Amino acid sequence: MGDPVQLKDEGNKCFQAGDIDKAIECYTKAIKECKDKKMLAIIYRNRSACYLKKENYSGAVNDATKAIDVDAADIKALYRRCQALEKLGKLDMAFKDVQRCATIEPKNKTFLETLRRLGAEIQAKVTQTSFSTDSRVQNMFDILLDKEMETDKIEKAANNLIVLSREDAGAERIFQNNGVPLLLNMIETGKPEMILAAVRTLSGMCTGHKARAMAVVHMIGVEKLCSIMAVDNEEIALATCNLFQCVYDSLTGGDKREYGKRKLWS
Repeated sequence: MGDPVQLKDEGNKCFQAGDIDKAIECYTKAIKECKDKKMLAIIYRNRSACYLKKENYSGAVNDATKAIDVDAADIKALYRRCQALEKLGKLDMAFKDVQRCATIEPKNKTFLETLRRLGAEIQAKVTQTSFSTDSRVQNMFDILLDKEMETDKIEKAANNLIVLSREDAGAERIFQNNGVPLLLNMIETGKPEMILAAVRTLSGMCTGHKARAMAVVHMIGVEKLCSIMAVDNEEIALATCNLFQCVYDSLTGGDKREYGKRKLWS
């Protein structure tokens, strides 16, 4: 048994001396002995700093969170969690933490600079993701429109469109790139696998987006959709029923459907 305060103080000395492993050991022992919530939060916050030094970013996030749970305005714990989250690539969460820090101390230059930098990084990431989605959609279109392309590659591209349509950015890009007429062309081939891919892509485009759902129904027509549903193929019929359900949910504000995402292949 040891005094948690003494163990904490010993951990602080070890940390200042650069003996991070020993500091972690002291803080861990102190945590086991400590019963006071406020003191426990301080110890967790201190051990979080150690984990940052050791590049154990998940550990740093966990310990900082435990400190924040006790005191939501613990600015040191908030900033340490921000630093760890950034290292883990969770920029949005890191931004929220430093935003809280800057709210508590609006004149702190470190917080303001971190806030500015993370904001710029997030914006760059959004731009890059958008560009990546655009290029993937365009690549699928290029394959589908190439009459000389091998059949297996066309089928793979059609299935990849399904995956892209389940991301809002992908669905919007497909729609903006005159994707509906292309999907109609896929349906007109009469090939079951192409029809199925086209219908499932349309479902993804209509899910959770009222304007796109209305546009798809207007461009294709209910009569055409009913004729697709009437084909002698159970899988296609069920997929078309699902498309109608997606359209209905989007138009009436029903629950958005969650789709599992698959990896693209080419």
